[in-house]
Amino acid sequence: MLEPMDIYNLALRPNCLMTRNPLVFITGPRSLFFYEKLGGTLQDFVAAHGYVVLNPVLPFRGKLRPLALARFLESRQEKAFHFVLSHRTKNEFDEVFKKYPGSTFTFAEDFKKYFQDQNKTPNLGYRLHEVFCKLNGTEADDYSAVFPDKNVVLYDRFLDRCVDLAENEP
Repeated sequence: MLEPMDIYNLALRPNCLMTRNPLVFITGPRSLFFYEKLGGTLQDFVAAHGYVVLNPVLPFRGKLRPLALARFLESRQEKAFHFVLSHRTKNEFDEVFKKYPGSTFTFAEDFKKYFQDQNKTPNLGYRLHEVFCKLNGTEADDYSAVFPDKNVVLYDRFLDRCVDLAENEP
């Protein structure tokens, strides 16, 4: 019987090229129905390979989110970052990102092609989260933008993206 995939039974890839700038995973709007960090154990997997992974603590939703992210980034010494987020979240923080012109963006939705189930549908908790967000005047990220599928191929392709980022840093 196959063991369920988690960070503890994935093989590490030796000799990965590291980025100079940290990877910043920015989670979209959250609620009591969905409050996971973006990528979940994917962040742990990437960090286990030696990448600096940051996950800023942001309010669940609302106008204070951009302010909290701006404060978090200003407290860091880096002048550029590798942001990992959804397209919707990028739009939410566009004003903040203008202060970091040398940064890159990796969009979670672009990894949907590596899901085992291409038509993965939101679970009940996520559907309730979408309704809750709509009732509170915000829009939840598309379900594919929260890395709902955790599989070895997806994790390996994301690691390829990290190596690509390192190869193309100035």
